[in-house]
Amino acid sequence: MSKPSFRFPGGITSLLSTTPKKTVSEESKHLYLDYMSSHFMPVDRLKELSALPQLVDQGEWLATNTIGFFNHINQCYGVLSEFCVQSCPTMSAGSLQYTWQEDKGKKVKLSAPKHIDLVMSYIEHILTDEQTFPTKFGNITYISENHVRVDGSDFPQDFKTQIKKIFKYLFQVVAHILHSHYQEIVDVKLQEHFNSLAAHFIIFGKTFDLLEPKDWLPLDDFIAALVQECEMNTLSAAAS
Repeated sequence: MSKPSFRFPGGITSLLSTTPKKTVSEESKHLYLDYMSSHFMPVDRLKELSALPQLVDQGEWLATNTIGFFNHINQCYGVLSEFCVQSCPTMSAGSLQYTWQEDKGKKVKLSAPKHIDLVMSYIEHILTDEQTFPTKFGNITYISENHVRVDGSDFPQDFKTQIKKIFKYLFQVVAHILHSHYQEIVDVKLQEHFNSLAAHFIIFGKTFDLLEPKDWLPLDDFIAALVQECEMNTLSAAAS
């Protein structure tokens, strides 16, 4: 099989052009950015992991990765949940406060633990809904002896809309952890794992346009650091 063609329009440096600028407190900038340069998987490798492989249906790729991101983010939050219960009366990411929309459409402000519990319960319900995330294979087309293509025709028409909603909720959790619990991440020595997870999540979301530009705002400095790291790697490769 030939090398996948990376679907990252404009390169990773295009991330900043779609992420409006905002001011983030110096304290939050210093804490998680201080561990960026040497504590996450190389950006080029994360781009490879995010790109849609040849002969793989996009629905299957989105579904598989969404389940993976949910499991990893949920596990990381589980490690930090005790700290969150003790110190987070609001669900925030820096100065931004998130609200939860109830069934009747009313938006309410909740503590971070309660908000995240509702987020994870909602996502788990969607992921286990056979109508949205079918577990049976779609139509299989045999292209050659070693190559097959799975047609994800069993996914509902609004499947990507559902994926976007899941990503929006998961991003809130990632942003909250980075802004409010990074010291605890360092204390339990999870910084390399969580930085790589957050970077992979962001690159995947950008690759498939899963969030609106305004939704990325709480982590615009994290994204800028990813861009800088990618540019430094490019210059280093050109010089070698």
